[in-house]
Amino acid sequence: MILNHPGFVTADADSPREDTITIQTRNQVRHLLVLDIDRDNAIAPQDLSTPAFDVALAADRLLASDPSDSERATTELLNYVAANWDKQDLPLREHAQAVARTLRTR
Repeated sequence: MILNHPGFVTADADSPREDTITIQTRNQVRHLLVLDIDRDNAIAPQDLSTPAFDVALAADRLLASDPSDSERATTELLNYVAANWDKQDLPLREHAQAVARTLRTR
């Protein structure tokens, strides 16, 4: 799923840590992703229905549906806002939630 993103060119599991993946973008920027594995296949209680989680979930659902270029840009922006939720001001958070709600109704 990671390499479905058009900006990523490689994704390598980091050894010996099996819970990390290094991805590299087309412009040679490398990111380290650390996986949080829940052995019970349950969502952590703190992740249930938080605004940031809801925004990211709506964006990810659209991303998985073969989005257009403009929809892909929207999902990238929403995922960025969700990942940095605590750093965003209230108007931007509210706008991201409104956009995410419109994505869920499509």
